[in-house]
Amino acid sequence: MSTIEQQIAALTAPSSPAVEVLSIERATVETILAELEATDPIRPIVTYLRAKLAEPKIELWAIHSVGPGEEYPCLNKEDAERRAKELRDLGDEMKAERIARGESVEMWTDWVTNVIPSPWEPAEHFEIMAEEWMNDADSVRQHAIKLTADQEQLVAALKLTRENLRACQATIHLCGGFDPAYVNEAQAAMKVADEALSKISA
Repeated sequence: MSTIEQQIAALTAPSSPAVEVLSIERATVETILAELEATDPIRPIVTYLRAKLAEPKIELWAIHSVGPGEEYPCLNKEDAERRAKELRDLGDEMKAERIARGESVEMWTDWVTNVIPSPWEPAEHFEIMAEEWMNDADSVRQHAIKLTADQEQLVAALKLTRENLRACQATIHLCGGFDPAYVNEAQAAMKVADEALSKISA
């Protein structure tokens, strides 16, 4: 293989698989370190583990919806605070809507959503979050497909309406004698149809 071919192969090759990482509880590592230090405190593995324990702790956050007792992983603390506030605001809006409809809120319980440290290990935390995002993306995709289909039906209906109105207008001109108010109404309806079609097509 030539040098150029080797360079191309190197540039187009996929990344190597990630190094396998195991999650071990801090207490377990401390126990291992204590045993190692008791026998040989200057072993390289002791230094390595001590350095790892000294690294900043990874802080992951979640929200806890107290009523249903549900917990959801979040990207960071700011994301958790935003989502918690959104849930509380949604509860307030639903309560206000009930009051506006004249319904009783005597038995209503305000929605309590708190920001908490994640109850999951990092791998599980992000796996759950990825699944939630995939479900949300699928819901958005399905909704977009429905909206596209609805738009196509609306365009077809508007085009048919416009053609019918034009046919009526031609008939009015041929026959004459129609009520001017009816003529104006038909022309106004056709204008609305044309404007709607131009906005949708834009």
